[in-house]
Amino acid sequence: MRKALNNLLKRWFTQPEAAPTHGDNNADLKAEAEAIPKPLPAAEAAQTAVAATAVSVPETKLLAAEQEIFVAWKPRVAIDAMFFDWLMGHPGEGSSMETEQKILQALYALLASDLNDAVVVPRVPTVIPQLLNSLRNKSVSAGELAQHIVKDVVLVGELINAVNSSLYNPADRINSLDKAIMILGEDGLRLLIAKVAFRPIINMNSGQYTRRAAPHIWNQSEKCAIVCHHLAGNQDPFQAFLTGLMKNVGLIIAFRLLDQVCEEPRFKYSRSFALAFTSVAATLSYRIAQRWGFPPEVVQALQQQAGGSKAPNWTPLGHLLHTADLLAKMRVLVNNNQLKSNDENLRIGLDQQAVACFDSLNDINLYEQAGTGKTQLTS
Repeated sequence: MRKALNNLLKRWFTQPEAAPTHGDNNADLKAEAEAIPKPLPAAEAAQTAVAATAVSVPETKLLAAEQEIFVAWKPRVAIDAMFFDWLMGHPGEGSSMETEQKILQALYALLASDLNDAVVVPRVPTVIPQLLNSLRNKSVSAGELAQHIVKDVVLVGELINAVNSSLYNPADRINSLDKAIMILGEDGLRLLIAKVAFRPIINMNSGQYTRRAAPHIWNQSEKCAIVCHHLAGNQDPFQAFLTGLMKNVGLIIAFRLLDQVCEEPRFKYSRSFALAFTSVAATLSYRIAQRWGFPPEVVQALQQQAGGSKAPNWTPLGHLLHTADLLAKMRVLVNNNQLKSNDENLRIGLDQQAVACFDSLNDINLYEQAGTGKTQLTS
């Protein structure tokens, strides 16, 4: 990542002044943003922003005997690059330095802010605090969760549709919220509420870039969450599911900002720009997770996706999210004829469980009648 950003920087400007490190409160953030020299090379700004925010997440403490070294999977195919090009609607085909700089400067300015721009940054979905409370407090019942959603027509409709689907195949149509909750169980209810609560974030209306990218990002985000849940192992599957859904919230925000600052329907971009864009987007995801009060383990896992000059010391959840994100991107690209499913290069380096998950991802059902909290494979 650092090499790519530095290459982009050399093509633009001479060495800039270093940007200041963020403070912890809103006043400090605003003061530091105002102190940034203008114009600031966008690639260096993006790199500095990622580094400056990387110190704010407390690391999860593990006993020495419990520590495990995780090695990130590196696919043989350039999955991240292919996915970004597909979201953009075309490969980079070179570079438009002025446009790249303008976009990355806007992203950096957003990172240096208090993230209160309601036009770009979504508010926390109203039901998320209750879901997070249920994650921390296992005594929270399905009935208590239901009290928070009974007035939400969209949520109620999704619950009713879920229990009347072919997965459950009831003898008579179920129209009662109480019966739907009983069938889904507490774990199934939490998963469904989370998915529905995040959907408006992914589908926020905007300009042409977001309109193109948002449906694909939502599709990938849902699959990423499912993989996290399915491969959670000894980790909390619901926490893993929420982490997967949060992974690309920052990417949606980045595309919304792209629509605001770029009037061109199409522009050339370099690979270094794509790397910087997605790195800042990943940083936005974990900053927003912090702002919304997500558990430290989730925030740290999201932070580890932002890249940097050296590989992170992966936490179990961060390592899971890294793999899940790539598996979901691969599946979406295969489903949309951007990759061939039988390409064995896609599976090199994956363990058998991850390969089986990728191969069957289109058929993994999110909810199971018993409410066990485990995803179900169907043939």
